[in-house]
Amino acid sequence: MPRLDDVARAAGVSKATASRALSGADGVSTATREKVQRTAADLGFRASGAARRLATGVTRTIGVLTPSVDRWYFGSVLHGIAHAADRHEHDVLLYDLGAFGRGGHEKFERFMLRGEVDGLVTITWSLVGGDLTRLAELGIPVATVGEPTPHSRSFSLDDDAAGEQAAEHLVRLGHSDLLHLASETEVQPFDASSSDRRKRAFELVSARHGLRMRPVQTVPTTLEAAHAAARGILARADRPTGIVAGTDEVAFGVLLAAQQLGVRVPEELSVIGVDDVPAATAFGLTTIRQDPAQHGEDVVAWIISALGEPEAEPDRSHTNYAPVLVVRGSTAPPP
Repeated sequence: MPRLDDVARAAGVSKATASRALSGADGVSTATREKVQRTAADLGFRASGAARRLATGVTRTIGVLTPSVDRWYFGSVLHGIAHAADRHEHDVLLYDLGAFGRGGHEKFERFMLRGEVDGLVTITWSLVGGDLTRLAELGIPVATVGEPTPHSRSFSLDDDAAGEQAAEHLVRLGHSDLLHLASETEVQPFDASSSDRRKRAFELVSARHGLRMRPVQTVPTTLEAAHAAARGILARADRPTGIVAGTDEVAFGVLLAAQQLGVRVPEELSVIGVDDVPAATAFGLTTIRQDPAQHGEDVVAWIISALGEPEAEPDRSHTNYAPVLVVRGSTAPPP
């Protein structure tokens, strides 16, 4: 890999001049800066984020803290962040913290010590109040995606509205015996998780319409766990006519169990999920749509804007994204 010495030598300037030209620092003429930049491009050289920060205090890098990269929601947010960052000529530095208690907090401490980013995004994950305060005091734009929080700028689906839409859709079809199969919270949230808010909305709709109040059941957010739970529920004679699933993945488990047990969907059982993951169309699943990739793009746009106003007061407002009902073949009037 070419080094800064190589760029300076090829451009016919000192190493210090080459460094200033590539980092955007003052004291270099436009002609020299352009010459050094062309030379660096020809050689395939790229200044490190650390070098840029030393020269200008700017790395053109956005940090992302996430508890997972292999689940649909987290991966979709990351896709949106990466796409928007590239459009703004910024890099993304990813910290996959995993679950706290298994090394996550140690990774967080390493991140805090490195300080190599201009802006930071956290994606729905667990931090104690002191950690959140430390992030807010970093002196860089900090935003959270997936959970509303008073500690930073935040972006998330309106989970109360999502839970309400899902339950109301089945009520409008005529269902009065519903079960909410909630998704287990994989990370400890700030005050209440998205799963908690959807559960609360379901209970409010049930009370509003005087529905039979079956206890909400919570399962791990995997197809396998939802499938196992659904087989037990649907095998009973006293099964509900409609199931509101906390996520599409949980809904898929219900649909699979129904198919194996000979319970016809939607003739005997209606199922609705939340998310509208790509597979929802193939499953014919009625669901509540959200677009986490767009959330990721929006958070980057906010960080870029905040970087342009370093003296502005901290922005701790919250953006609630409206859910969208997508009706497919898994819901119908009750038998």
